[in-house]
Amino acid sequence: MTESGTAPRLGALRATYAARRPPWTGYVVGGVLLFGGGTPLLVALLVGGAGPLPVLAFSIGYAGYVWMLVDRVELARRGKGARLDLHERGAVVTLGGGSVHTFDWDTVRVHQDVLHSRKNGITTSSHVYTLIGTDGVACTIGDSGRISSSRYAGIVTHVKGAEFAEPEQWGPAVVRAVGEAQLGRVLEEAANGRKLEFNTIALGLHGVEHKERTLPWGRVSELRVVNGRFHVKEEGRRSLAMDVPVSAIPNFPVFHTVAKRLHEATRRP
Repeated sequence: MTESGTAPRLGALRATYAARRPPWTGYVVGGVLLFGGGTPLLVALLVGGAGPLPVLAFSIGYAGYVWMLVDRVELARRGKGARLDLHERGAVVTLGGGSVHTFDWDTVRVHQDVLHSRKNGITTSSHVYTLIGTDGVACTIGDSGRISSSRYAGIVTHVKGAEFAEPEQWGPAVVRAVGEAQLGRVLEEAANGRKLEFNTIALGLHGVEHKERTLPWGRVSELRVVNGRFHVKEEGRRSLAMDVPVSAIPNFPVFHTVAKRLHEATRRP
């Protein structure tokens, strides 16, 4: 396990999530249609003198299918024996290879990257979470088809975990548990004047800092989250003073609550 100690220190087990099983049916049917039906058609086109375009088109189709098949095989490998255990005071992520990583709620940094899309009246969501322990081990779990574009500080080793079932349940549960464990301490640190760094953005009693620019709270007109990005607006300006992806900010609910408290404190009469 990463970090010191074992799972018992994390308290009672609250929930366990197994890895999703890749949907093989569609790939098998697709392979039969592509190779069983497409190849004879390609041969017939070539014999009939159709030229190089059919070869190019079918080559792209074959390559795309093989790429997707390899991706599914890799997903199945990572998911074999993998599990996510949520405890009272932390989480245990067991990888497909058998290695185990433990994260305490009161010290872990969690980057959340959740995307929602709507098509034909149906909303779908993609969940990616990266948990970073005090030892610098980062474990990314969730949608394997998407990689967050954000960069995280303090990582020594980065491992990719499985796609666990029901991310709409375990994702918010992880974020909520971290907030419950850390918010009180972080608010106290802010009240004592400590500068709080959240990857590329920092908070303090006197303002918010990002990319070597500090904006005093008195000049901040609004803090808001829009389409997965955290926006800071400055008094008297129409353009954004700061624009940071939510996925780049660890423990975002904690960060957001502290930022709002500090901002509101300067606007009280």
